[in-house]
Amino acid sequence: MRRRLLFIIILVCAALVCYHGISRATITPVTQIKDIRYFASKEYVRVVIDLVSLTNLKKGELKDSKKIYFDLEHASSLSFMKKTIDVDNSIIKRIRVGQFDKDTVRVVMDLDNFEEYKIFTLTNPDRVVVDIYGARDIPPVVENIEKENHDKPSATPEVVMEAKEPEIIKESKVIKEPEVIKEAAKQSEKPKELEKGLEKGSDTDKPTEKTHESTDTGRLKAKEQGGQPGGDALIARKTIVIDPGHGGHDPGAMSKSGLKEKDVVLDISLMLAKILKEKYYFEVYMTRTDDTFISLDERTAIANGKRADMFVSIHANANNSPSLRGIETYFLNFSNSDEALRVAARENAISIKQMKEVQSDLGLILASLARESKRDESLHLSHYIQKSMISKIGKKYKGVTDHGVKQALFYVLVGASMPAALVEVSYITNNTEERLLNTDDYKKVLAESIAAGINKYVSSLPDATQYAKASPHRK
Repeated sequence: MRRRLLFIIILVCAALVCYHGISRATITPVTQIKDIRYFASKEYVRVVIDLVSLTNLKKGELKDSKKIYFDLEHASSLSFMKKTIDVDNSIIKRIRVGQFDKDTVRVVMDLDNFEEYKIFTLTNPDRVVVDIYGARDIPPVVENIEKENHDKPSATPEVVMEAKEPEIIKESKVIKEPEVIKEAAKQSEKPKELEKGLEKGSDTDKPTEKTHESTDTGRLKAKEQGGQPGGDALIARKTIVIDPGHGGHDPGAMSKSGLKEKDVVLDISLMLAKILKEKYYFEVYMTRTDDTFISLDERTAIANGKRADMFVSIHANANNSPSLRGIETYFLNFSNSDEALRVAARENAISIKQMKEVQSDLGLILASLARESKRDESLHLSHYIQKSMISKIGKKYKGVTDHGVKQALFYVLVGASMPAALVEVSYITNNTEERLLNTDDYKKVLAESIAAGINKYVSSLPDATQYAKASPHRK
């Protein structure tokens, strides 16, 4: 009898323990909001919600009241003290956070003037990214948030804008646009159709012979041309954002001798910006102009906020095999290539396993890129840059290896609303290319070849004749 009673007591205790564990599992949140950041211009806002860990997400929209929202399941907002964040620009008024029920956090964005939005998740750190687009006819004036810069002071060259890491909780402040030269983009070659098979070693499709459409045939400014028939001529200028990878506490790849990717790509990018401005008369901005850390989320947001026509991110490659060398250019798309996944995982600072998981999560974003022709335009841009680099560098340096144009999912390109490319200029882990990357001559040739490729891409656009006619240096 005692044994039977003892057995019953043990069963009851076990049941209570199981019930208590299940109850705690159902009410204990698995994630919390750590921070909310935003990057705003008058046509575009990127909101980033940093989480302790990713969880299920459900999104919704209340069109009549101009609100979008998403619910985070198994989440708590108790530790996040800022329940309302005032943005107050032309697209978004405020961001509100609340505990919708005991197991769900709701994030609401009160909007004003918007056309579309995209919501997706990224890892390392785990975060939800919301891109909101406003009306296209509003002039681009960046409203960024200032933050104390703990790196060295910036020495910003003319027409190259430095981007500061924004604070989260403060209201946006309008930063005036830097002065730019009122000249048209010089076109050294006549527009021509793209050639088939531009590159060897490409693991992706080649551009077709059909000339692709321009991203922005709008932005044409009237300027009087003295002594020319008709009085007025259209001045069309393309805006390019150059993104030197890494920076600040993120050195990127390093060679055995201590050469850092962040320093090499900054040197190349500064040279590139100067050439694009002074030789080809483009309007040029940079995501950083000194040894400053800029988050991957902010880099793309800067390009979107500037209404850029092109976004080019500059990097140096690395590999465990010191014999590997060469040049390759990437655009944003799915990839099953082990090497492309490895490079993207390194630049995204995540594992290859995470890289494969993220690809499936971003399927809708990539499908949207294909619909908007950004994928094809990015492919064309990448091919022109790659072909120019191999041609010009090969004339001066022996043993240049052409790895072609490839596709992969780079975080820094996700959400870019313009043709975008990521250039791996050389392998910093290869002894020969490391020595070259440590010389100004090689870095200058790299910058010149990238600039020439960008210019040739612009020359292939349908509105290229407007640039040629408008150029003050055209004879």
